[in-house]
Amino acid sequence: MHGPAMVAPSRLTPSTTLHLQRLAGNAAVTRALAGSAGRTVPPGQQDEPVATFPPQPVGAPAALAEAAGTVQRTIGDGHDLTNRRFAGDAVLEAAFDNERFVRVGSTGPAVSKLQQAMVDIGLDLPKFGVDAKFGPETKSRVQAFQRSAGIVDDGIVGPITMGEFNRRIPGGGPPPPPPPPPPPPLLTTTTVAAAPDGGPSSRRRVGSGEFVDLAASAPVTWTVTAGTLTIASGPATRWTAPETGSVTVTATPASGPPATLALTVVPPDGISMTRDVVNPIPAGQAGADMLTDVDFGHRDVSFARVQWLEDPGPPSGVNGYFRSGKGSAMDLNHHPNPAFVTLRADNHFKHDHCGSGFPLAPPFFRLFPPPPFFGGGWTWFIPNRFRVLGSGTAGTFFFRSAQVFAVDSVGTTTVSKQGASITRTRAGAVT
Repeated sequence: MHGPAMVAPSRLTPSTTLHLQRLAGNAAVTRALAGSAGRTVPPGQQDEPVATFPPQPVGAPAALAEAAGTVQRTIGDGHDLTNRRFAGDAVLEAAFDNERFVRVGSTGPAVSKLQQAMVDIGLDLPKFGVDAKFGPETKSRVQAFQRSAGIVDDGIVGPITMGEFNRRIPGGGPPPPPPPPPPPPLLTTTTVAAAPDGGPSSRRRVGSGEFVDLAASAPVTWTVTAGTLTIASGPATRWTAPETGSVTVTATPASGPPATLALTVVPPDGISMTRDVVNPIPAGQAGADMLTDVDFGHRDVSFARVQWLEDPGPPSGVNGYFRSGKGSAMDLNHHPNPAFVTLRADNHFKHDHCGSGFPLAPPFFRLFPPPPFFGGGWTWFIPNRFRVLGSGTAGTFFFRSAQVFAVDSVGTTTVSKQGASITRTRAGAVT
């Protein structure tokens, strides 16, 4: 069908060209632009003959195309593809400029780009995939794309369809790789109390009940596998260690991976003593009495928030006068301080009282005149418990200490406990 004769304007713009095309078809456009200089598609990308009106089949003789006239435009003339997926591809630029069609029978990189673009927007090619061959499956997907764009669904990629590809395919190119995930927040720890050995405050090995300040390089939500936190969210919090165990701290930011750190909590594991004060006993009376400085291991953590308690109990290994003589009537049971005491920041406690139970009144020699008096002794094996300050618990057993008493037949008395010792004669000499 022929329309009214069209007079080509002296200068064609892209909008004028498309208007002519819609009114009178490609033939009018090719006649209007006949003889205009332009570019040709590089031979390596010529997978579809130059568009004519009516369109020529793939492989049509060049003479037929020349007889119908051609439309040739130049990349950079203001009518170019802007989508990075397609821009600069000579075949697709030619289709956009109405110089050629991409359709059934076309092959090559340009077809692959169209296929991949359709797959990326959900128009899958389940049978052949992106194979660089424009077959019936690809045509059906092009038709689906055309229908979604509201244009004629002929399955042929010409200027209008290529323009819709340029405009509607998202991303302006292949989807960029996802950005690398942000690094986890940086965590730091600061112990509130110093360790007796002078170790750094950043240490991750701590004593029972220690305070540790936690800080993150960004606001986070804090969780711990044991112990307690002052606040659960924010860039910083304070953690109170439990009595013992391995603890994992997790700091989870609003986005990105969480950060974790491991802390090891150690309880006191032993007691050693040194004699610090000698308590006087009147001359002529048997007995020995001292106050000790008590040291709790370990030295690389702080027990400033640890409390200590000795349990009462009966004597063991009672022998000599205290088993067979008149001393057997004495109360030899251990009667310690009934309340927990708090250790110092250097993991020491002052003072533990260690005495033989003397002086006696009336004087020793009056209670034990010879020959009925003779030597003897006994031992206390003392259970020791600890707890975290403020916990209010009954405490946890951690060590059994030994306190030994001995007296000879002339009243020289020795008391020893966990490394501390005192020996006193009846006359008052102390070693």
